[in-house]
Amino acid sequence: LQQASAMAQEMGYALYVVGGFVRDLLLRERNLDLDLVVEGDAIRLARRLARRVGARTRSHGRFGTAKIVLEGREAEFGIPSLDFATARLEFYAHSAALPEVEQSSIKADLHRRDFTINTLAIRLDSDYYGKLLDFYGGEQDLHDRVVRVLHSLSFIEDPTRIMRAVRFEQRLGFRIEPRTAELIENALPMLGRVTGERVRHELLLILAEGEPERALRRLDELGVLAQIHPRLASDEQTARLFAGLRKEVAAGRWQVPAGEDGLPAPALYLALLACPMPREDVEALAAHLKLLRQDLTLLRQVVDLQELRPRLEEPELRNREIDALLRFSSSPARLVAWLCTTSETVRQRLRLYETRLRHVEPTVDGDYLKSLGLKPSPLFRRLLDAVRDARLDGEIETVEEEKALITHLLAQREEN
Repeated sequence: LQQASAMAQEMGYALYVVGGFVRDLLLRERNLDLDLVVEGDAIRLARRLARRVGARTRSHGRFGTAKIVLEGREAEFGIPSLDFATARLEFYAHSAALPEVEQSSIKADLHRRDFTINTLAIRLDSDYYGKLLDFYGGEQDLHDRVVRVLHSLSFIEDPTRIMRAVRFEQRLGFRIEPRTAELIENALPMLGRVTGERVRHELLLILAEGEPERALRRLDELGVLAQIHPRLASDEQTARLFAGLRKEVAAGRWQVPAGEDGLPAPALYLALLACPMPREDVEALAAHLKLLRQDLTLLRQVVDLQELRPRLEEPELRNREIDALLRFSSSPARLVAWLCTTSETVRQRLRLYETRLRHVEPTVDGDYLKSLGLKPSPLFRRLLDAVRDARLDGEIETVEEEKALITHLLAQREEN
């Protein structure tokens, strides 16, 4: 920041750090996501600074933005990257459209932001270093702990700001002030005009929070979830499922993805949300959100497992049969199904497969079969599967028993 400040001074530019960093600084919360706004050419400043510190940049001329990437040098600079933007105005050709951009002043730049608490800026160039800019009452709203939209058309221009308002409210422990809540209610139908990708982006940001069930409950109260899909809902049961997911991920009993902070991956929460929904609604939700392939696969596998419940509840089910039912599902899908089901039998069998059955493998392998004079063929897989099934059901336990079973199976094959 000191080097950026000195270089901005050299180039005759005013430089500001803005938005969430300033908000969290005043709240005494940690935030190393730095957004710098330049009254001048942000791309030119970023490139010059990058050359000086030996880093690389990525820029977008249309929006006047640039990012200095400090990959591998986080220890030296304390941050992985630094974002620059030319102070700009944004115009919306129609509701829910992406904005058109033109260069402007810091005051106009801050006015295009979503909520007053995100309009604060601190000037960094040397003569004015450390000066707080508060044109729109953001500092007072921080003190009063309220989320206030900046202007009355904000949710019409960008309906995803509704979801951001709730995310900030719940993360910070604030409240959405009455006029903003009224504007949210009026703009709700506009969410249907937003592309699925943008709704997905905001939803996944919410699901990446420490306790996303709080924001989801609020979204449900406001009618937002029903706008995304009529069957999408969040209640006390959702909260219990989400808490259970965090407990299981922390315990490490399932092979599931987690973030750097140890929290469950957002896709796991999304799969839990979709758990009560029938297949056709899950497919409709996935199509609307344009889910990434791996997330779509997870949701479909959870539906598959839900539909297998009657089979998994059968009283005399051998281990090899449990294995045959579950081997084509992923560990994340099995965890979600385990959390969602109320059947103790199904839960026991999912846990049995996860902790023991999926790890069972024959000791003998293809090399042993070759040593018997057999040539590689589909027979190899059938023999090894038969050995594994026998191990799963406890019919054999030692390598000698495996070899005896193979000898027996080959003799049967010769007789036939």
